[in-house]
Amino acid sequence: MLYLMAYYGLRPSEIVTLTLESIDWANRTLRVEQCKTCSTLVLPLSDQALRILKRYLRCGRPGGAHPQLFLRGHTPAGPIKHTALCDVYEKRARQSELPLEGTSSYSLRHAFAMHLLERGAGIKVIGDLLGHRTLESTCVHLRLQTEALRELGLSLPTLSSNSVGRLS
Repeated sequence: MLYLMAYYGLRPSEIVTLTLESIDWANRTLRVEQCKTCSTLVLPLSDQALRILKRYLRCGRPGGAHPQLFLRGHTPAGPIKHTALCDVYEKRARQSELPLEGTSSYSLRHAFAMHLLERGAGIKVIGDLLGHRTLESTCVHLRLQTEALRELGLSLPTLSSNSVGRLS
């Protein structure tokens, strides 16, 4: 679940609506119903994503006749809720011992957007992948990275005291 958020920028609400039929194994794609835009997004699945999904289905998914991809591990059996996905993120963040205090599962979505921007993707493409209707919505995810801005600054030549006198 967290992998799909980090590597595909999916919302928790999109992940919980995925079904077993959302995965097209033959074409190596994932069909995502984007709830906010009422549109369907078809994403190519990487080799790693396919391995993770196959392993989950083989070893991690509780049994049952439910069509949803991700199910609760506890009884009663059934689909997870988006709040459970947020709880999983918080638990894994604590276990990682990384400085992730104050972050949420949506941080993975923001990181996905920044990664695309850093790799040269246009804002329109990023917005389409995130399922945004407006440029403003996409820009919220593309917060200014201060350190990156520092690296862009041009160095200025140093001026000697003789040069300063001639400039005035």
